[in-house]
Amino acid sequence: MHVQPRQVKQDVKTVLIFEPDQTSLEKLSVFLKEKGFRVLSTQRPEGVEFRFNNWPKPDLLIISAHKQLRVALKTFNAFSWNPYLAKCPVFLIGAGRHKEILAAHAKVDHLRKIILTPFETDLFVRVINELIRRAKRS
Repeated sequence: MHVQPRQVKQDVKTVLIFEPDQTSLEKLSVFLKEKGFRVLSTQRPEGVEFRFNNWPKPDLLIISAHKQLRVALKTFNAFSWNPYLAKCPVFLIGAGRHKEILAAHAKVDHLRKIILTPFETDLFVRVINELIRRAKRS
């Protein structure tokens, strides 16, 4: 009798990207898929809340603050004060030129981090994985 080897089911992490710019959204999506993530996306802030209020919710949210800094900050900070969303990790990508604004207004904690461009892609992926691990332990 021939026995088929069991296939190990990989734990694929799902990332939701909030990026208003279509070109940037596509590039970030391709990059994350190449790194083994399942990618969902939205170009509207309402889409973020909708996605996290439905099942299955993503493992992590990535917000781009390049085009709409105020909207990005409002969305990022909502994950700190809303008790349901506070359990979800969020990673905000900001421009170096906005460093002071982000430092003054973004509510960073153990599940909410900011990375400024330009950045090393290896660091970006490591922080994504670490935020997801922290959220699962919480």
